[in-house]
Amino acid sequence: MAFYEFILKVNKLIDVGERKVVLAARDYGRGKPRFIINLPTTRNDLWQFLWENKVTIKVYIEIPENELEKALSRKQSKS
Repeated sequence: MAFYEFILKVNKLIDVGERKVVLAARDYGRGKPRFIINLPTTRNDLWQFLWENKVTIKVYIEIPENELEKALSRKQSKS
């Protein structure tokens, strides 16, 4: 049994750890930026399986409260 098969049989929720939102392109069309979230390369077998089989996934973003507070205080100090 491949590693990704084991993960998918054991649970359907996969924690990818803390990630940063990255600006991929400033102008992705009609002046709109494009943002991405990079997935950990340690699970490339799983990402490859999902991609090859065109499996639709749901993405949930949880923002740790201390991170939100830091971002808000930085924004206020810039003003």
